[in-house]
Amino acid sequence: MKKLIITYGLYVSVLFVYFFFYYPLESFGNSRYGALSHAFYFSMLPLQLLVPVLLLKRKASYQWMERYSLLLRTFFLAAVIMLIDFLIHLPFRVLWYMISRNEGTRTQLFWPWLLERLISSFITLLVLVIIFYIASIIMKQWPKIWGFMLWLWLIPAVIFMVFIQPVLIDPLFDDFSPLEQGNLRNEIVELTGNAGLNDVDLLVVHKSEKVSTYNAYVTGIFDNARIVIWDTMLKGMESAEILFIMAHEIAHYLYNHVYIGTGLYLLLGLVLLLFLQKFSTRWTKQQQTPSLTVLLKLFLTVNIVLIITEPLSLFISRHMEQAADQYAIEHTEDLNPALASYYQLAEQSKTDISPATWIKLLRSSHPSIADRIVRIEQEMIKRETNP
Repeated sequence: MKKLIITYGLYVSVLFVYFFFYYPLESFGNSRYGALSHAFYFSMLPLQLLVPVLLLKRKASYQWMERYSLLLRTFFLAAVIMLIDFLIHLPFRVLWYMISRNEGTRTQLFWPWLLERLISSFITLLVLVIIFYIASIIMKQWPKIWGFMLWLWLIPAVIFMVFIQPVLIDPLFDDFSPLEQGNLRNEIVELTGNAGLNDVDLLVVHKSEKVSTYNAYVTGIFDNARIVIWDTMLKGMESAEILFIMAHEIAHYLYNHVYIGTGLYLLLGLVLLLFLQKFSTRWTKQQQTPSLTVLLKLFLTVNIVLIITEPLSLFISRHMEQAADQYAIEHTEDLNPALASYYQLAEQSKTDISPATWIKLLRSSHPSIADRIVRIEQEMIKRETNP
């Protein structure tokens, strides 16, 4: 155990020294904020593996739960996992909160921020209890095909979560309101109408009490699909700049990226569950009900596989974002506001505008700001030479 902790400590130390002093950061800010964000991300990445490893090495910490009913022991196991996970992440998150406050990218007070972290952990706890409980029942009922049967249960569960998230979960953290009537709303409605999209919900999420950065996104499926704009963007950007970003979000809507992402997630889930079913045969045989040790091993394996497959998920995300960028460029006559919008996004977020290739592969869900700026500049030159 000591060797594990010492190794992790050295790993974190090397990361912070490298990113703070040596990483070639490109940013519109005058601090190392963008580089430090990489250091924090990669420092916390192994922690999702550390929790199940620690528990598996200290079986006495959870074996007492076996005497209780299935529901109670899965609840206790999930609660212990989430408690340890919360505590080991907390120093990193508090430090990053303080740095973000100092840099001005976060404006939220500490106690509301901490309360949100607790609510998020509690929601994750409930989800984890349900997964452990349902998985245990299915593995007992169908020991030879439990992976496939669990995936069949996962389909409606994932669709339900994607459907209810915008209306039940997101409002726990932020206030939403319809985009007010006016010229901007009329212009956005015209954009959606030209794209063949009618009655699109346009919402504003009130983020200005928490952050100073800009963002917009598409979320939800079926009747709950909507385009959401941060109020910070409404306050800090010109209408023409916002309209370009809205064209990007409309492309996500038009290309059904939320549906595609959900479908790919389910496909990955099927492959993962079938792999686990085959891989875990020697753990689960001759057991009527999976033990907590088996659940922990499966939990650890899932996290390992998700880390390994994350670059593929990020690649697909970047491809979708590039397609949305291209749509926005093609449907915007004056690209000067578009160019200005990316400069503003970079300045407000103080992000690394041109991450190293390996960071793009391991972390970036969007094309870099530098790449997006170059793409617009190339299109502007193309239009000037071929009017």
